[in-house]
Amino acid sequence: MYEGIAIGGSGGQGALFIGRLLAEAALIEGREVVWLPTYGAEKRGGTVWCHVTISDEKIGELFVTRPTAAIALNQVSLTKLEPMMKSGSRLVVNQSLVTTKVSRGDIDTIYLPATEMAIELGDDSVTNLVTLGALVASRPIVKMSSLNGVMDNLFSKSQRLEMNRRALNKGYAFVLKTVGQKA
Repeated sequence: MYEGIAIGGSGGQGALFIGRLLAEAALIEGREVVWLPTYGAEKRGGTVWCHVTISDEKIGELFVTRPTAAIALNQVSLTKLEPMMKSGSRLVVNQSLVTTKVSRGDIDTIYLPATEMAIELGDDSVTNLVTLGALVASRPIVKMSSLNGVMDNLFSKSQRLEMNRRALNKGYAFVLKTVGQKA
């Protein structure tokens, strides 16, 4: 198993956080992992990227140059991600902030109104977790139980745990309902 995942967004959208969740979930599952966050000097709002490589074998690269899976949290991210995606890859797009569609026919794309879905839950800051749930439902990168275990550790003493779980599950359920695929 090998997955090269790229996550793009603006600072403050939680791209680095969901990358960390993926990386830690994969570690729980006994896989090899590289987590590489990159961001500009801006405090909030600048471009943010996260590369996560998950493999059953040793990993010899830091950057994901041809993602097998990706999340575009905003328009800038989609513009940069689309040309680099590997043929047959999975791309999750937050259509709440992305106005264009993917032009390549060789990429499996899921569009979901992630920001609106997060607002329905009462907190737009969990948009990132909605998209992560959609990605995991459509491509078995890690198990939901592993992601929940990581969140249990990170938020065990926080009121955020329940909201984060609801957001992750909302994205997961969206894909099962609309796309019909299950990890």
